[in-house]
Amino acid sequence: MSTQFKESLDREDAPFLSAAAAAAGVASDSNVHRTNAAHKHNDDGDEINDPHHHHHHHHHHDEEEDEEEDVKLINKKIRFRLMVTLFAMILAVEVGICMSNGPVTRIFESIACREYYAQYDPTQIGANGQVDEDLCKIKEVQQDLAAVKGYMEFFDGTLSAILAIPYGLMADRFGRKSTICLSIPGFVLNCLMQLAVMWFPDTFPLRTVWASSLAWLLGGGPVVAFAIIWTMMSDVSTEEERAAIFFKFGVAGMGADFASSAASSWLMALDPWLPLLLGWALAIIGMFFALSLPETMGAFPGRESKKSNSLELGQIFSSHSEYKSVPSKEQEQEVSSDDEDSGPGESHVDEKSGAATATATRQTFFAAVKRRVQAYFAPYAFIVQNRQIMLLLTAFLVYRLSRGSSWFLVQYISTRFKWTLAEANFLMSFKPALTIPLFLFVLPAISRRLLKSMKPTQKDLTLMRISIVFLTVGTLGIGLSSHVYMLIPSLLLQTSGSGFVFLTRSLITTLVKREETARLFTIIEVLQSMGNVIASLSITTVFQIGLELGGRWIGLAWMMTATAFMMVGVAVSMFRLPRS
Repeated sequence: MSTQFKESLDREDAPFLSAAAAAAGVASDSNVHRTNAAHKHNDDGDEINDPHHHHHHHHHHDEEEDEEEDVKLINKKIRFRLMVTLFAMILAVEVGICMSNGPVTRIFESIACREYYAQYDPTQIGANGQVDEDLCKIKEVQQDLAAVKGYMEFFDGTLSAILAIPYGLMADRFGRKSTICLSIPGFVLNCLMQLAVMWFPDTFPLRTVWASSLAWLLGGGPVVAFAIIWTMMSDVSTEEERAAIFFKFGVAGMGADFASSAASSWLMALDPWLPLLLGWALAIIGMFFALSLPETMGAFPGRESKKSNSLELGQIFSSHSEYKSVPSKEQEQEVSSDDEDSGPGESHVDEKSGAATATATRQTFFAAVKRRVQAYFAPYAFIVQNRQIMLLLTAFLVYRLSRGSSWFLVQYISTRFKWTLAEANFLMSFKPALTIPLFLFVLPAISRRLLKSMKPTQKDLTLMRISIVFLTVGTLGIGLSSHVYMLIPSLLLQTSGSGFVFLTRSLITTLVKREETARLFTIIEVLQSMGNVIASLSITTVFQIGLELGGRWIGLAWMMTATAFMMVGVAVSMFRLPRS
């Protein structure tokens, strides 16, 4: 870490290019630390508890160095435990949710199917009260299913986006750990509510499953949980390591998706309830790991006094220290003139960060929230003023549309090619099997070979432009494919373009100052959850229209998504690198 603290890499490279280098750096550095630490003092414990005990026999300078050394030692211990726990959490939750997706669709389908046939043709309902899956591929049932799933995503997404700010505020005020632990009951409740609807379909109509979104009021749901997980990772990493760490987590997530989709398809063939209950159990166990997390809020003591070397994503939810430094004087005055009781300058900031005192009544809480909102948007001005950043941000909004159409991909394949959902799910599980080698080997190799002459940012830009073309053509191909033989190459092409969003993130980071990165990432998160909401509404509707028209139009949603990607392609081609 020491080398990385001192010299920031001038190349803000694509995550997968720097992943190996940074990882190697981290590894070698930690060894250096261990030996240094061992030389300096045999008994860390003693040293750490009382950093001042060598006042007597050390020069002032050495003493400072030693204290820093201790801080790093403590961090090493916290960090290792933290990273392992976070890794386990992300994997368990990802695997669990991914595992339950296919079965949820299948169970919803069987309920919708039974509701339909009970009304129109009760003879098709078997002795066990179930309808044969082949009979469920008719458009009425599929449209109903798309509506239930799409609006569920919509309610989940909207609530999560609204709750992100208040829970972010809490994570800064009371610590990350206590906030993430709040979402455990939320997850449990959400699963129980969905389970009730699926288990007692005669009591509850299928659409009552939408009420399960209300469970996210406890803890803010997956959006808040993952935002806090990213924040905790950033709390204990330097900027140089961050890309590598995020990337490793990304690849781990993809691997998990692959394993769980495959396992889930296999179990679904036996009984959809197996992978469903297994998946949810895993996700909930994953959330319970949060109880063993260390608090990372003050992981690097004296953050503000040092150079903004290791920037906290805590400012994701813009922390107090942020507005001391960020808003310009005019903004400062605007903020303070809005609440008369606070003195000039920054006293209102201190009043807020001085924890809730005895006098903190509800009134001051609302005043604080009001100030918070005003101070919240001031630091984001730099984004709106920069046209290049705005161009790239469109990418994050639209990229989620492709994710949106992938919710329905299993349903689409099964309807279009008359497959069972388990078979369609199995085909989908091969997607990550292609994505992982692509990220780990193919893209880095291409960027090393082809682009030796270019600067890192140009390299990112070129790869990004190629990716968006692949993404557009692949998505269009999926929508137009009349046969599986056309579908598979299109899926391959679409997958080859999926590095696009990592490249964009890497490129957009180079456009802002170091201390602005966190705020930029917040905006990206918010845009992505907005993208989710838009996708859930528009794609659900378009997919239903496609089913209505039938024939080659079933793929309408993918044609629409491809058009959106084309527009991003135009934005990306208008993008110019700043002259350095």
